[in-house]
Order: sequence, then C-alpha cells, then structure tokens
Amino acid sequence: MVTVAIAGGTTGIGSNVVREILATKKHRVVVLSRSERPALEEKGVSVSLVDYSSAQSLETALQGVHTVISCIWSYGPDFGTSQLALLKAAEDAGVKRFVPSDWGTDHYGSVNAYAAKTTVWNAVKASGLEYTRFINGIWMNLWGLGTSRNEAEALSGYAGPPFLIDMKKRTALIPGDGSQKVVFTNMRDVGKFVAASLDLQHWDPDSRIVGDEKSYAEVVDLAESITAASFEKTHYPESQIKTVLAGNPDPEQLFFHQFMQLIVDGGLEFKANVNSKFPDIKPVSVEEYLTKYWKGV
Repeated sequence: MVTVAIAGGTTGIGSNVVREILATKKHRVVVLSRSERPALEEKGVSVSLVDYSSAQSLETALQGVHTVISCIWSYGPDFGTSQLALLKAAEDAGVKRFVPSDWGTDHYGSVNAYAAKTTVWNAVKASGLEYTRFINGIWMNLWGLGTSRNEAEALSGYAGPPFLIDMKKRTALIPGDGSQKVVFTNMRDVGKFVAASLDLQHWDPDSRIVGDEKSYAEVVDLAESITAASFEKTHYPESQIKTVLAGNPDPEQLFFHQFMQLIVDGGLEFKANVNSKFPDIKPVSVEEYLTKYWKGV
C-alpha cells in the first residue's frame, strides 16, 4: 500500500481516477483541493487543502506521499504554473512517482493551447522522479450529454460541451473525409487502468490506453444505427480547416480547428501499451457505450 495524491480529483478524469483507486482497496488516497470536500471524505478519501501559489502549502500536503497524479484542468489559465509548482513540491517532499495532466494526446506542438504541456513535460523528464503520462485519445463521455439514461454515469464527470457529435441533437460535424482512425476511451476505463498501473514495478514514459479505434464516419454510422435516427451530417474538408487556421482565428476557433487538423493528420491514432498488461480490464467499445446510453433514447 502506498499513499497516492490526486490533484484535480474532484471532477472530470480525476474523479474517475479517485473512484477506481478506492475500488482496489490497496492504497491510501489523498485529494488536493482548494476547498472542503466532505462527500469525498465520507468515501474514505483524505482531503488536503492546498494553495497552488504557496510552495509550503503544497510541500506540506505531499509529505508521506509516494505517487502524485495530476488531473488539473489542462485549459485553465494557471495550468502550467500550477503543474510546475506541484512538480517542484513533489520533488521537495520526497515523492517517488509523478503523473502530469495529459489524458489525451502527446502531440502538443499541433495545438497552441497545449504549449504549457510541453513545458511541464520537459520539467517532469528532468525531475529525477519516475514518471508516466497517460494518453487515451478522445473521451467517449463527450457523447453522454443529454441522454435520459443515467446521464451522470455516461458523462462520468465530463462537464464540457459536445464535440463534433451531438447525440441529443442528432448532429455530426465530420473533419476531413471522416476516414481517419481515432482512439476513443471511456474515462471510467481510464481510471481502471491508472489504478492498476500503480502496482507496476516500472512505468514506461508514455502509457497509452485504447478503449476503441474508429473513424468519425464509423462512429456516426453506429450512432444512426443504434438510435434508429438520421443525423444531420456536415463534412468539414481539410481545405476549409486550413483556410480558417490561416485567417488568424480567435483562441476558441484556433483550438477547435487545430484539434480537427490533428484528427485529420492521424494524431489521435496510436497503439496501446497498457491494455495488454491488464488483460482482465475490458474497456468499453464505442458500440457498447452508445448502445448503453442511447439505444431507445
């Protein structure tokens, strides 16, 4: 048993990591939080109040911690500084293992909003700690918004808008010709693989998790078949993506179009190196996810 501290463990991917580590009953779980979290404490989680602008606050909270897992929201304005402060505190507190907040892709150079991730990743590699980053492609949970069948479980902490496919509105924006394969993974399964990885004697620098691999065209075909409904499909050709990117778009449109370009370029297609280490974990497929939460809805 080791003590594992999760930063950003109250929502999103962090809540899934916390839940699945608790389910193993193998480790002590500490959540670093800016505010009181009585609901987590009732589940057996120790909550440490921290101030990310205070090195002393963070170092004190990490005393006796073996592994730090960062699930800090990666688009926040203080993402880079918070992660670097957390890493420095982990080093000073004698932490052994560190996981930076990634949970998507390692193609940082393709998306301007990921610039801070490059800085953090370089600092992690130079830290002297054992480390890994979990790369899991696009979360299936983006498709959970609006279902009448256990929406909370379908979302699993995801609180953002739909991306490209809106299951409730039956609309789909398909980047490029729609044929490029993309890795999709349920956040609940990501949590399971992360929890299991705590028991590995050695971590690879990159921990790649694959729930399923489908093109956007294939996902839309499945969605139409499972819901027995026709989706309003809009094809967004690569030439149009490039035109928008060349026109100095605002930050939101820049991120959106850079991410679509990343999909078209194959940046979200990769092979797993974690799944085979835990054959008892059977990740949910795209078809299974859509069937569970949208068949008959």
